Amino acid sequence: DELADYMKELPDYLCLIFVENEVDKRNRMYKAVKAAGRIGEFVQQDEKTLMRWAAGLLKKEGKMITQRDMELLLTMTGVDMGNLRMELEKIISYTGDRDVVTGEDILEICTTQTQNKIFDMVRAVTEKNQKRALDLYYDLLMLKEPPMRILFLLAKQFRQLLLVKEYAEEGIPQPVMASRLGVPSFVAKNIAVCARSYRISELRQAVTDFVDAEEAVKTGRLQDVLSVELLIVKYSSARR
Repeated sequence: DELADYMKELPDYLCLIFVENEVDKRNRMYKAVKAAGRIGEFVQQDEKTLMRWAAGLLKKEGKMITQRDMELLLTMTGVDMGNLRMELEKIISYTGDRDVVTGEDILEICTTQTQNKIFDMVRAVTEKNQKRALDLYYDLLMLKEPPMRILFLLAKQFRQLLLVKEYAEEGIPQPVMASRLGVPSFVAKNIAVCARSYRISELRQAVTDFVDAEEAVKTGRLQDVLSVELLIVKYSSARR
């Protein structure tokens, strides 16, 4: 309350900046700050805005890109604008005098985020491509990714597969699915494609298996690297 009162008496030479992840717009402090200065909300950009922004940066350098390849770029880099800008700078330097950025350029030069490597591994699992799934897992281990983090991200991906499968049965459109999952629509589309490889009962069992695996590691019944490997093998094996 004292700080809220002080907001009314700020001297001209003083500038206070408050950085908050969450605020209650109903409380007295928020209203006092708003009355004394300015409030800016920096929300994460949606995919369309990101695509326009990225395409604009490329256009300034005389380069074009198709929407499909732009989606590939965002799939690899994620939606963090700082990371995306760095990857765009790499692409611009890599393509040199060429005026078209291709999917091959993106695959060749861009750094894939860990979470996207996990999704590639999940896709390999759903395609029953066991060798690729395990190769991606070993790559992540070589990059010093902790097995328990990989397990957490795998579990998250399978929960999303289950949700999308349930949404699809309810007839929910993909844009709504994306909103509920908190992901771009093209990511929701990719998840939906992977989900087709499983029955709902299988995905529910997978979610349970991931919880059991985490418990087995934490109680010392199973080694962490092996626990993830066993799950990958189980869910990438061809159905009998």
